[in-house]
Amino acid sequence: MTKNLPGSIGANPRVLIVENDPHTRIANQALITHWGYQAILAEGEGQTLICDAKAKARQYCCQLALIDLRLLDDLDEDDNSGLKLANEIKPTASILLSGHGNQKVLRDLLKNHKDIPFVGKGDPRQAIEQALETEARRICSAKRQLKIGPLDILTHISQTTFGSLVGDYPDQVTDVLARLFPNANELRIEPLDAKPKSSNISSVPRPKSVILMVYEDDLVSVIVKLARKKKIEIEVEKYHRFIDKRLKGNFVPRLENHAELWAIGGASYSYIGDFDVQTFTCYFEENDIKDIEESLRSFFCNIWGRHYSRAKDRQDVSLFELYNQVWERDWFDRVKKFQTPNFPHPLADMIDPIEWLKANVGEGATYDASLVKNTRVAVTHGDLHGDNLLVDSKKNPWVIDFERSGEGHALQDFIELESDLINRLTYSGENFDLFFLLCLTVTEQQEIDAIPLGESFPEDLEIRKILNTISTIRSLARECTTVTDIRQYLLGLLFNTIFRATIVTGEHKKHQKRALMLAGMLCHRLDHWGQDWPPKEWESLLKTGRQ
Repeated sequence: MTKNLPGSIGANPRVLIVENDPHTRIANQALITHWGYQAILAEGEGQTLICDAKAKARQYCCQLALIDLRLLDDLDEDDNSGLKLANEIKPTASILLSGHGNQKVLRDLLKNHKDIPFVGKGDPRQAIEQALETEARRICSAKRQLKIGPLDILTHISQTTFGSLVGDYPDQVTDVLARLFPNANELRIEPLDAKPKSSNISSVPRPKSVILMVYEDDLVSVIVKLARKKKIEIEVEKYHRFIDKRLKGNFVPRLENHAELWAIGGASYSYIGDFDVQTFTCYFEENDIKDIEESLRSFFCNIWGRHYSRAKDRQDVSLFELYNQVWERDWFDRVKKFQTPNFPHPLADMIDPIEWLKANVGEGATYDASLVKNTRVAVTHGDLHGDNLLVDSKKNPWVIDFERSGEGHALQDFIELESDLINRLTYSGENFDLFFLLCLTVTEQQEIDAIPLGESFPEDLEIRKILNTISTIRSLARECTTVTDIRQYLLGLLFNTIFRATIVTGEHKKHQKRALMLAGMLCHRLDHWGQDWPPKEWESLLKTGRQ
C-alpha cells in the first residue's frame, strides 16, 4: 500500500501533539513531520485542550503522543495533567516533555512511571527524536520494519467484517501483531483452515473476528485471535478465570500474549502436542467414526471433565435465561427482528420457530416454556462449534476462543457441537427426505442416550456418520453431566439452531433453510410432548425417506 495513505499498512505512525503553548505546538509539528511521522494537533487551552486530545487520540487511532507535562499551569509545580492524560489515552504510547524546575518532584514522577519516557524541554531535539523512534519501533510494525505476509491474507482480512472495525486505519492489524510478537523479525500468517479443500462446507460465521496460525521467524506456530478490543479483553479475563490451570491434561492452550489497540485487539495461544493441527470440521470430514469418538471422549471426559465434575444442581431454572447468560440478550433482540424467509416446505403445518420462541419464552411471553424442575450448571466453553475444537494428527483435542466461557447449562457444549454437525458440517446435498429423517431421528428420543440405528435406516454413509457422531455426543453428555432429561436437550438444540439461523449471511445462507426446518420440528415436538412421534400425518414422508 502507498505510504501516503493515512492509515495504510506501512504508513508513517500518527503522533498526537498535546502542548499548551501554541508556538511550541507548531514547532513540534514541524519537527515530527520532518522525522517521518504524521502529526495530529490537539487544539485549545486547559481542559478544552485535554478533551480535544482524548477525542483525537481515539479518532485517529494515534500510536504515539508527545505531551507537555504541565498542560494547565506552567508555573504550578504540582500540575501533572500531562501525565494523567498519558494514562487516560492508552493504548497510545506517550512521551512526556518536561520543563519542570523541581528535580525532586520530577524524580518522584519518573520513579513511579517508568513505562512512560520523559524528555526535558532543554534537552537536544535528538533526544525527542530518539524517544519517539524507540517507542515507535516497539509498537509500530512499519517503524520496526516487521515483515508480515503473505500480503494477500492481509488484504483478505481488510475485506472481512472484522476489517471494517479498523476503518481508515488498517495498520492497526499489523500493529496488534507487532505487539503480540515484540521480538519477531518476520511473521508468516495462515488462516486456520476450517474445511478440507475437497469439501464445499463453509466455515463457521465469525462476526468481526479472525483466527490465524502465525509463525514467528523459525519458531513453531501459535494460534492468534483478532477481534474487537472489548471481545479480546473479555476473552483474556475468561481465560484466566475459567481455563488457566483449570483444565486437565497437557493439551490445553496457553495464553502467551495479548494486546489491545483503539478498535481491535489480539490474543496468541501456544499448545502442546503434534503441530499438524486441524479443526474438528476438517477432522470429521476426513476421519472414521472410531477416531472421532476417541477424540470427543478425550475432550469431554478428560480435558473438560474437571468442570463437569464440579457441576451444581439447580431447581426451577429457565433454560432461556441460562443461555442468555452465555450469549447475552442481543441474540434474542436479533431473533425478534428476524423475518422468516418464505420457501416451499413439504410440511404445510410446520410451526414458525421464530414466532414460537417469541411467544413462549422471553419478554412478552405469557409463560416460560423453557422452565425445568431440575438441571445442572457447569463451566462450559460456550461456543463449541467445529472450528473452535481442534484436533492434531495424534487425535489430541484442544479448544480455542474463550470469549463465552463461563457458568451455563451443563449440556450446552454437547448441544452446540451437535447443532453444528446438523446445520453446517453435514450433508451438502439437497435431499429433503434424508434430512427430514435425520431431524426426526434426533428429536424422537425419550431420554438423553446413544441413538440406535436399526437395519431399516438408510445406508447413506454421510447421514449414518452424522448420527453415529451425535450418538457419541449424547452418550458423553449423559455420562459427563448425569442429566437424562431429553426435553432440556431439545430446548437447548432449538436455541442453538435459531441462533445459527438468525446470524448466517452471504455464503452461509444455504444453511438457513435447513436450520429453520429443524427448529420448526423441534417446536412441534415440544408442543406435542408425550404424544406419539413422529405425527401420523408425517408418516408418508418418513416412509419416503426410508426407501
